[in-house]
Amino acid sequence: MAYARAPGAAWVNHSTRRRRYGDAPITEWYRGMSVHTPAFGGADRWKPKKKRVLIVEDNHLDSALFGALLESQGHEVLKAGNADDGLKLARAEEPDLIIMDVRLPGMSGLEATRTLKNEDQTRDIPIIVTSAYGPYADKNDLRESGCDAYMPTPIEITGFVDLVHSFLSRIPAKRA
Repeated sequence: MAYARAPGAAWVNHSTRRRRYGDAPITEWYRGMSVHTPAFGGADRWKPKKKRVLIVEDNHLDSALFGALLESQGHEVLKAGNADDGLKLARAEEPDLIIMDVRLPGMSGLEATRTLKNEDQTRDIPIIVTSAYGPYADKNDLRESGCDAYMPTPIEITGFVDLVHSFLSRIPAKRA
């Protein structure tokens, strides 16, 4: 805020003066309204509405990190520690997105993804597969499983959040 001494007057706040006389700074749009004003969608206008995300991960640290990131964005998080529990939760809760680890106890994440993509009830749920294999993951296996995206772990936080938002901001397919 800049203050200047006007002749014969007290201190003048120029930001108020700009708003009053129409020479508003670039960040203010209409009659002093900021782009952060709710009328313009607010600062978080790019964020999708609150969605339900299922995390199927046996590594507690990764599960906690994914959950904290998603909850910080305002989403509801469901967690499963193995593929069988993940399948049950996916069928019962019908989440908006599933984050699935490749290496899980019992059934692998790729097998669970195939199972979900072959069922009518869960076919349209997008699935992001994560793996510590990184660039060494078999791309053919990933493609054949039917997953919608792959993200190696350890994750880059902004890349993870952007990828999740790209799926959650899509218009959902109509479920039969």
